Amino acid sequence: MKEKLNRYARNITSQHGEDGILDYIISILGDQAIKSVCEFGAWDGIVASNAWDLWKNRGWKAVLIEGDPAKGKELAENTKGFDTAVFNKFIAAVGKDSLDDIFRTNGLDPKIGILSIDIDSFDYHVWKNMSHVDPQVVVIEHNQHIPPHIEYFDPEGFVYLKCSAKALEKLGAEKGYKLICCTLTNSLFVKNDLFDADKFPDMPVEWLFDYSGLATQLVFTGEDRNKYPLFAGKARSGPKGVLRTYYRLSSLFNSKQTYRKPPDAVVEQLRRAGMDI
Repeated sequence: MKEKLNRYARNITSQHGEDGILDYIISILGDQAIKSVCEFGAWDGIVASNAWDLWKNRGWKAVLIEGDPAKGKELAENTKGFDTAVFNKFIAAVGKDSLDDIFRTNGLDPKIGILSIDIDSFDYHVWKNMSHVDPQVVVIEHNQHIPPHIEYFDPEGFVYLKCSAKALEKLGAEKGYKLICCTLTNSLFVKNDLFDADKFPDMPVEWLFDYSGLATQLVFTGEDRNKYPLFAGKARSGPKGVLRTYYRLSSLFNSKQTYRKPPDAVVEQLRRAGMDI
């Protein structure tokens, strides 16, 4: 197949067409699809959800996890009467409160149809360290501001730039998954043994990527309104100095904007990925 799955994009509660794309993937899996979904952070179960249509309208089982106490209460209220297990927890990458730990501790079936990872932080490391939970399809957030040829992920224990779609493509391959679609902010994977080249594109991330979120060579974290400029490749010192001065000054006059330099461990990882600071 040589067409992007984005042509099936449609939002019910998702942000960038994931509802429609998942609907297509499920239709292709047919009877092989396991009708259960896990989503975290699930927020109130509705806003920006990739799972709502499945448990609300299709009768799928769901495991929904949200760390914020107020939103956790809303989530519990919104899911009453449905086949859902709701947890008010912040997910850890390893150990207690990791996804594996939650599933084991609560006797949940680890074989699930769809896993949606959206915690806006160390999503990469959650998936990397997961070994017990076994999803058929994974939807995981990437930083849309990092060009798709760059393999970058924050060092474990740090949250600064999160991760690139390229890094997720490589991680997915290591874990036995094929990248089949990128929306603006999410990468979608299917297990290798479910991949059908006649129904899913067999193309690299550079082809699948949604380029509309890129700003030439400039890269920002996308977190906490941080406007410390990073660069996708080697940049000249003159333009770098001008941009740093501009964003440093603008942060002084804009209380909603920050100017936070990356810590040393992140700088090392950025340079390893071929980026410039």
